[in-house]
Amino acid sequence: MEERIDVFCHILPKRYEEERWKSNEKTHFVEHSPSHLKYVRGGKAPITNYEILIDLEARFRMMDEFPGYRQVLSVASPPVEAVDPDKSDYLAKVLNDELAEIVQKHPDRFAGAVCSLGMNKPDEAAKELERCLRDLKLAGVQLFSNVLGEALDLPKFRPIFEIMAKHDKPILLHPARSRLHPDYLAEKTSRYIVWQVFGWPYESTAAMAHIALSGIFEEFPDLRIVVHHTAAMVPFFSGRIAAMYRMFDPLLTDERGGKPMPKPVLDYFRKFYGDTSTFTAASIECACDFLGADHVLFGTDAPFDAEGGRASIRESTEAIEKARLGAEDRKGIFHGNFKRLFRSS
Repeated sequence: MEERIDVFCHILPKRYEEERWKSNEKTHFVEHSPSHLKYVRGGKAPITNYEILIDLEARFRMMDEFPGYRQVLSVASPPVEAVDPDKSDYLAKVLNDELAEIVQKHPDRFAGAVCSLGMNKPDEAAKELERCLRDLKLAGVQLFSNVLGEALDLPKFRPIFEIMAKHDKPILLHPARSRLHPDYLAEKTSRYIVWQVFGWPYESTAAMAHIALSGIFEEFPDLRIVVHHTAAMVPFFSGRIAAMYRMFDPLLTDERGGKPMPKPVLDYFRKFYGDTSTFTAASIECACDFLGADHVLFGTDAPFDAEGGRASIRESTEAIEKARLGAEDRKGIFHGNFKRLFRSS
């Protein structure tokens, strides 16, 4: 079976998981988590994916069903600052130490792991990022689309991008939005799980726009950012993006402090990468058409499906195989682009 490296799948290491539940009564972090999580401990929801999130042996049994399959680990939502803003630096250290330990013990299972940071404490986050890349040898960092409601392009977060550019490591961009974010201003909470099903791709898209248009790519042109859920809304809406920003170019220039975009807007959006966790051949073809097949990587969002990851892995694989792609592009998506992007042999 051809090697497949899943660059966007999730875990809740046991020590970190126990630490974060200590904060739930204070922060109600489950409201920011995948929709079913608040029911899991009460036994009201299927526990297959939760079991695979926290139990390595259950994860290994699932992975064994897919020959040639390895993972790059990233923590499941929500961001550590949403779990507990006061303890976010401590929680990040617990999590990152545990991720490094898991990868070191099981290199045959895991091609790497990316760290997480308490981004509400930017100075501590920068120090922790340096430690993770230098000492723990983690493969990159997972950033969420906002930091307790603040945009990633704010100046106080710029050192994180600078460190990633310096170390030449990738960023995985994950959405962050809670049930408490209403769909309409007249409501208090989101209904029908709109906040997650549709809100998360919007969140990622908004973060991409802030990064693309704020000058971050101008300052760090070689920065590599992999956006969850097949680069969100951008590939499908690329024509609208080009047309609207062309029409509103004077307004965009004003918002950039009078500085026009040096290149066409789409050139900056094409700098992003996407995974394959939208599970259809059409979405993968769309992403390859816009970003280029060399900017698309196998990533499944496992274990967040009704089968504890099995459906996500199977459907992502089938979508890639059904997509109108050449053999070399398909090989690149399954493992070649990972090796190039993560600088892995």
